[in-house]
Amino acid sequence: MEYITNTTDFHFENTVVALGKFEGLHKGHQQLLDELNRQKEAHGYTSVMFTFDRPPKLVIKGKRERTIYTKNERVHKLKNSSLDVLIEHPFTKEFSRLSPEEFVKSVLVEKLGVKVIVVGFDFGFGYKRQGNVEVLQQLAKKYDYKLIVIPKCTVHGEKAGSTLIRKYLGEGNIEAANAFLDEPYSVIAAVVHGNAIGRSLIGLPTANIFPDPHKLLPPKGVYVTRIKLKDDVYYGITNIGTKPTVEDYEVVGIETFIFDFDQDIYGETIEVEFLHYKRPEMKFSGLDELSRQMKADAQFGREYVKKYFGE
Repeated sequence: MEYITNTTDFHFENTVVALGKFEGLHKGHQQLLDELNRQKEAHGYTSVMFTFDRPPKLVIKGKRERTIYTKNERVHKLKNSSLDVLIEHPFTKEFSRLSPEEFVKSVLVEKLGVKVIVVGFDFGFGYKRQGNVEVLQQLAKKYDYKLIVIPKCTVHGEKAGSTLIRKYLGEGNIEAANAFLDEPYSVIAAVVHGNAIGRSLIGLPTANIFPDPHKLLPPKGVYVTRIKLKDDVYYGITNIGTKPTVEDYEVVGIETFIFDFDQDIYGETIEVEFLHYKRPEMKFSGLDELSRQMKADAQFGREYVKKYFGE
């Protein structure tokens, strides 16, 4: 997959382009990606996901939201997909003032050579979101492209979208959030050195990662997780928090005990998928109490994985 960011200097011909924020990579987004692949296979088009290098609200209103998936995480999750090109176009104040037709003409037609545009049913774009599906359809004949509109994707009667995913993650309702995602919610980062207390004093060695500060995290506490390392998959328990029993960090860390695993993976990138919220973060009287609780958490995790995943 070709990854283009922080530049407006690109040129393609004969593309099928999906437009959107693609922050959550939820099931609605997956339907757009599936349609990209169908058009690519049927007509030989280059498949392109077009999004922005920063949240539009940050530029327009000065507001920054924490993201379900960061830019680096999105690239990691898409790099082995059938997508040919991911474009994170610079979103500037000047760009935000483009009219819908100017965006279609100067970017989609002249720079991307678009033949098919794929959007969700409620897609909005252009200056003050004056553009929508109806505008794209009106411009299709003038600029010689086909428009494909993906209908609303629902799960249990609710629209698949970032708003509900954020709500459920904030509540620690991991299963509900995951129902809207194509894959379980995860954090992707490189393993760093911790304080080695898990290995030396408790007997449960852990892998430590620090998420991007703009990453949306569920509540602090202990979770049952699935860990992806290169082509291998493991299970474990994960703590999100500041380790109050041991020391107080100002930065929230993520610490994972991987079941039946004892390899040196410092510096390796892992993906920690969250499956179930077990308990909130707690402060213990000392390492003995912490050790007993961690071992109880690990036992719970093993039983959960066996029950729901057969592992």
